Amino acid sequence: MNRYLPLRLGAALIAVLLMALAWWMVLAAERGVQSLSLTRDGVPVTLLLPAVSEPAPGVVIAHGFAGSERLMRHWALTLARAGVVVALPDLSGHGRNQAPLDWWNDPEQFQRDVQTALDLLLSRPEVDHQRLGLLGHSLGAGAAIDAGRLRLDDVSAVVAISPGQSEVGPDSPRNLMLMAGAWEGPFLAAAKTLLEQAGGEGGDPLQGTARALTVIPHAEHIGILFRHEAHAASLAWFARAWDLSIPDVSPNPTLAWWLLHLLAVLILWRALVPLFAHRESPSLLGMHPDWLDHTRRPLLRAALSGIGATLALIGIGEVIYLDGLGGILVSPQFALWLALAGLLWLALGTRPPRPEWADLGWGTVMFGVLMLAFGVLGAKVWLAWWPPLHRLPYLPVLTLLILPWAVALSTALLGREGIRGFGLGLGITLMTMVTVGIAAAVVDGMMFLLIILPLLPVMLALPLLVSLPAQRPWAGGLAMAAFLGWTLTMMFPLI
Repeated sequence: MNRYLPLRLGAALIAVLLMALAWWMVLAAERGVQSLSLTRDGVPVTLLLPAVSEPAPGVVIAHGFAGSERLMRHWALTLARAGVVVALPDLSGHGRNQAPLDWWNDPEQFQRDVQTALDLLLSRPEVDHQRLGLLGHSLGAGAAIDAGRLRLDDVSAVVAISPGQSEVGPDSPRNLMLMAGAWEGPFLAAAKTLLEQAGGEGGDPLQGTARALTVIPHAEHIGILFRHEAHAASLAWFARAWDLSIPDVSPNPTLAWWLLHLLAVLILWRALVPLFAHRESPSLLGMHPDWLDHTRRPLLRAALSGIGATLALIGIGEVIYLDGLGGILVSPQFALWLALAGLLWLALGTRPPRPEWADLGWGTVMFGVLMLAFGVLGAKVWLAWWPPLHRLPYLPVLTLLILPWAVALSTALLGREGIRGFGLGLGITLMTMVTVGIAAAVVDGMMFLLIILPLLPVMLALPLLVSLPAQRPWAGGLAMAAFLGWTLTMMFPLI
């Protein structure tokens, strides 16, 4: 190892410099834009104020289901850099908003939140009250359309991204642009239906009757939020509706710098961990002498445990109403599925070594690396990562539920390092995607997972890359469970 020490230290130094550069560039991209965290009528709103000397146009940007104001910040920053004041609310049940989601009994809840953010813009002297717009994604698109129909005197234009069903007309809301990604079939179909109901393409923006549909190529439901052509199209639509000349804005670089930061943290970890991890054979870690027999056929065991977990969850759902279990949507069902799959996986013969106190230390360090790589800078760029106090009680429960599956996965990779281990981990992840997809299609309250299922390999690849070099199943499982538990704690709405 000593002969590789200069190379490892050199890689670590380069990684630290790249991390510093990423932070510098993200902070630089936000220069000239002031960010304020406000609350109006119980709705948390982030206000982005551009550095302009006169009142500027204003836009409310509403996120979708399981989103947050942070998810829309990348789009919002593009508008703010173009001189637009942007209000980003956390809708009921989401992010920092402590009001529970209750769309079953109160379908107007979200459009009221959007109107609250609109009223905040109208109260600000920095905003030109004659030039206001609404923009929403998915669930937020419906809220923006509904609020725009109710506030015809205030709202000049609406941009609805990836919309569902809504009520529209030839002149209500005013100046409606519909937008969808070419790869999100149901939402694109819904946008085309809404365009037909709104009177078709055309119209006069000065009369508020302009209508258009923009299709973003090679974009799906989440990726569309980070496409510069989508940002630019919305900005041009608002400028047309406001009869205002707005300068072109270069693409927002912050997501690319976040990705570079994530890669740099992984390089730093991979360079330094061999200097501290004294890996031992599985037998010395306390495993059975025939340890290979206890980790063989991992893909088959993962598949069988996933199918068994789905069947078990269907059975549980016949006895217990699972949708909204524990006061939060989707997260408990997914975590319970992972718990069942993990226990079945272990019951099929996968045997982890006995845990040691050192595993707790290594697991804590690995979790810290995951937080640094994914969440710390991500919280500034696009990610709602720091849970408010009212969400924290869910974290230990979700983590404990996920732990059996995470330990089983880490055990299955024991003795399989490098590309071979990572490839096997991705194979198990893809198998998990299939079985989770089946569960999402048939178990109450899990349907939304089908939309975000493509993100699962990404969410699992990161902890795999962090845990594989140490080859400590309990430590890697603990870090993965805490990372996924943290994500589920923040992602889904409270009811």
